[in-house]
Amino acid sequence: ARAVVCERSSMLRLLLVCLAALAGASASADYAFVSGAGLVARRAQTSTVAGVAMGGPNNKKKGAKVRSAVSKRFKVTAGGKILRRRANKQHLLFNKKHKNKKHAGKIAQVSPAMIKTYHQILQC
Repeated sequence: ARAVVCERSSMLRLLLVCLAALAGASASADYAFVSGAGLVARRAQTSTVAGVAMGGPNNKKKGAKVRSAVSKRFKVTAGGKILRRRANKQHLLFNKKHKNKKHAGKIAQVSPAMIKTYHQILQC
């Protein structure tokens, strides 16, 4: 039974290559067998034309990702200031004074000593 399945799959692959050729896929393209999708023609990664590497639409270098945890906790204003929330306003509020809770609810700026670090992390 296993030999029959292998023979069927190889015949299916041959049939898909022929159909891809009839559909206009290039003969020099690489083919990959993707489960569920069948045989799929893959594009070339890059090609060189006159000494210049030509990639696809995403041929520019990718920078480092902005850390999503930092981007959720800080906001950069139009003037370049970085805003943050103050501490001590999350839990155990029953034994904190009203004045402390009121001041903790306000938004503060990041200290001047840390601005350079957060600008690098947030990439602004």
